[in-house]
Amino acid sequence: MTWSFWMAWLVVSAGHAKLLAISENYLHSLRLPRPTLRRIRAVYDVLFFGVPVWFLCSHRPLLGDISDSSWWQHLSAGWRGWIAWGGAGAFALAFSALRHLTRRPPACLADKASRVIDVAARTGQSLIGPGRASVLARLPRNQQFTLEINVKTFHLSRLPASWDGLTIVHFSDLHFRGTVARRYFEEVVHEAQALQGDLLAFTGDLLDSTACLDWIPATLGRLSAPLGCYFVLGNHDWYLPVLADIRSTLRDHGWVDLAGEVVEIRGAELPSSRFEDGNGRLARSARPPLVLAGNELPWMGTAPDLSRAAPQAFRILLSHSPDQIDWARRHGVDLMLAGHTHGGQIQLPVLGPVYSPSRYSCRYAAGEFWRPPTLLHVSRGISGREPIRYRCRPELTKLVLRGRAGDSRP
Repeated sequence: MTWSFWMAWLVVSAGHAKLLAISENYLHSLRLPRPTLRRIRAVYDVLFFGVPVWFLCSHRPLLGDISDSSWWQHLSAGWRGWIAWGGAGAFALAFSALRHLTRRPPACLADKASRVIDVAARTGQSLIGPGRASVLARLPRNQQFTLEINVKTFHLSRLPASWDGLTIVHFSDLHFRGTVARRYFEEVVHEAQALQGDLLAFTGDLLDSTACLDWIPATLGRLSAPLGCYFVLGNHDWYLPVLADIRSTLRDHGWVDLAGEVVEIRGAELPSSRFEDGNGRLARSARPPLVLAGNELPWMGTAPDLSRAAPQAFRILLSHSPDQIDWARRHGVDLMLAGHTHGGQIQLPVLGPVYSPSRYSCRYAAGEFWRPPTLLHVSRGISGREPIRYRCRPELTKLVLRGRAGDSRP
């Protein structure tokens, strides 16, 4: 077989894989039950490897008998269609890689400081529990047990001066299952509390196993913040028959359920000296409310009714999926916090993430995105159903919001 054939096969196979990944990502953004998604994934696994191998096997008799200029003529109409399909996918792959390589943080990101904690080394014990997925957790150089802690400062022009300096600790996707031991999550919670956020936000996918429901008191149950702890749940919570128990247990431990709700915060719990205006005057008495809302679509509930919020109020949305970004923009959300996509869990050199369960595929896999008038922050999450991470560490983030007059606009 000639070099041009092999080159075409490699490019088309890569494009074939890319288009399958895009379509699978989209299907995983829909309200489909887990058994259906498992069957779909099994079909995609067969197509992913099977079609390129089938192509080679079906043309094996021609090996060595095809010249550079004639191998295309030996293909059937069906295989020519596959070549065209894979070629289109190759262009999509190149575009995705270019977008990944050229993406820059939004101008409103003023500062970012990061540090990494090796949780396994700190505890001095194995953090891998039982289960078939434990094989993945033991893979060499797996970053599942190295936690990246970020402090990100944003300038947002609509943030009232009386709220300048507000801090939010955002984390997502714990996926309690048992394969990653509870001790790991206890260490994560310790770090979250040490960040001393004014407000804590969890954006869903808490449980993958009903047996881990009793982990909540020793983990999220230990967290607190002056302005409160707020949560929405995700599709993995929706899969379980104990969804109502998850909500009630979190509420019993002081967490506020924002699913489809709108809550106003005036911040009387915080000292005024932390939120002085530009002239040093105390501003608590005139502090406008913060509005927090929760969106668990498409899996659960309804969208929150933000028409009740005052137009001048700074709006923060907790959403499990970044797919609600267009909804957030239409409703004037200033800051949207999301998870669900895990950053892809594996990010390839040059190409970046490949698997990201979103209708936008990998566009919002992780990080910060300015989509006027909304700043979207997507967490890479703390764990996953499959405990495997490469070039994509688990993430715990403290957001510092600044908005004094004279700050640069996004």
